[in-house]
Amino acid sequence: MKISKIGLAVHELGRAREIVGIVVKYGLSEWVTTSGLGKLLISKKRLARIERFNQWERIRMAVEELGPTFIKFGQILADRPDIVPEELREELKKLQDEAQPMPDDLAKQEIEKELGRPVGEIFREFDTGRLASASIAQTYRAVLLNGEEVCIKIQRPGIDKKIELDLNLMNFFAVRMQRNNPEMEAINLTGVVREFGKSIKRELDFHHEAASVIRFGHCFAGDPDIKVPKIYSQYTTRRILIEQFIRGTKVSDLESLLTSGNDPKIIAQKAVRLVFDQIFTFGFFHADPHPGNIFVMDGNVISFIDFGMMGSLQPEHLQFLGKYVLGYLDRDPHAMTEALLLVSGKRNFARFKDLEFQIGEMLAHNKYLSIDEMDFGKVMNESVDILVRYGLRIPSGIYLLVKALMAIERVAVSLNPGIDFACEMQPFAIKLIAKQFSPKQIASEVFEAIKEYYKLIKEFPADLNDILFKIKEGKFKTQIEVKGLEPLVEHIDTSSSRVSIAIVLAALIIGASIISQWEQTRWIGAIVFCLAGLFGFWLLVKLFRRNKF
Repeated sequence: MKISKIGLAVHELGRAREIVGIVVKYGLSEWVTTSGLGKLLISKKRLARIERFNQWERIRMAVEELGPTFIKFGQILADRPDIVPEELREELKKLQDEAQPMPDDLAKQEIEKELGRPVGEIFREFDTGRLASASIAQTYRAVLLNGEEVCIKIQRPGIDKKIELDLNLMNFFAVRMQRNNPEMEAINLTGVVREFGKSIKRELDFHHEAASVIRFGHCFAGDPDIKVPKIYSQYTTRRILIEQFIRGTKVSDLESLLTSGNDPKIIAQKAVRLVFDQIFTFGFFHADPHPGNIFVMDGNVISFIDFGMMGSLQPEHLQFLGKYVLGYLDRDPHAMTEALLLVSGKRNFARFKDLEFQIGEMLAHNKYLSIDEMDFGKVMNESVDILVRYGLRIPSGIYLLVKALMAIERVAVSLNPGIDFACEMQPFAIKLIAKQFSPKQIASEVFEAIKEYYKLIKEFPADLNDILFKIKEGKFKTQIEVKGLEPLVEHIDTSSSRVSIAIVLAALIIGASIISQWEQTRWIGAIVFCLAGLFGFWLLVKLFRRNKF
């Protein structure tokens, strides 16, 4: 891909130079070299400053300095063992989505610009002290004219253009790196960048987050254990999101939970139940349930906030999860291996026994741990790592699932160290498997299969008659496509051309010899003979230079 194809303007070239400068600054100049941008040297003085950090630490530091787009990309890569090594993943997990706070006055101006009215005409109160500041948006508390408390999420001005610029450059670098490093073809870096681009663009449109909250609310309508914030759609735009303000205690603040009369053990059980409901019942889940995104209100009522990252599961993903959980509880490596191959799309895997042995070894290592030492999320993460080492890939949605399960397990264990996470999950897995094999479900699948066979039987005679008619008319054509023979075809084509030239040269020489027999045309034969000789000599030189003899 040429630079001109991604429309880099003067300021974009400046950003590209800034990126290269940061890469070189942290001693990663070999990346620049393999990206095809040329060799850049690092001074000894600069090298001395960075050599106390290892390679993975320097990558993390470079990503932090590159800004929000690269930080978010790094956070996603931290959950992808199929793309980056474990050492780098551990470093990328340290990345924090923090940014220099936007001035409160500027945020207020942006709110007024987006809503088209002064703040005073919409809000009775507006707290200028920000609640949080992230790379994409900043949040504030306010009170509507009707007295309802709300949380305002306002996007930073110009952040969409900055992210669009960085995505263009990331795609450019990814294409060059993959082209110059054939071994990277397997991880499809350009595809990962495109997938990330779609994700972050969705995050830039707050309508998507608002829709997720509303959908989440419908899932848990009438559930007394959860409070889903209300969305004020009349004030929500692409750049601003206004939702109900949740007054509660962060789930990580154990002391405040106890003083408010809540029970950490009950909260832990409710939290895992709610997440399991999201996953097993609805197939739509909060993908980042870390302690900062979970609040507890009076009566052990739980509320999730920040719905910017959500996951959705397809039916086969749920089938995998149910089978994997039951296999884990029975300590059955065979069932777990079958589940993993199911989600990877490799039902018939030649190295099944080897993969099963590795899963069994992992289970044996965890067999002697106590309940509080057991970590289902970690075991699941290790299973995915093993799958990746065998060259198998799983859908990106499964990585979000693993991340969510690990996060909520850490929350539950922090509240109740004795909780058996996998056993709490067992009823949901059994219910899911039972649903998949219920008479109603089986009857539905059989009916669908019968419909397909009926359609095939109904259309087959007409298709067969069409084929026979074309054969009789001599119009039946077959097309065979053999891949991987392009170099051979090209070689045969080149050889055929050379043979044709040789035949033409031989004919010219023979013709010149015949013409030379007559006095009147002897000069014509001499000219033709000389030209044929010169052309033949040129062809021989060309063949010798290319080592074709």
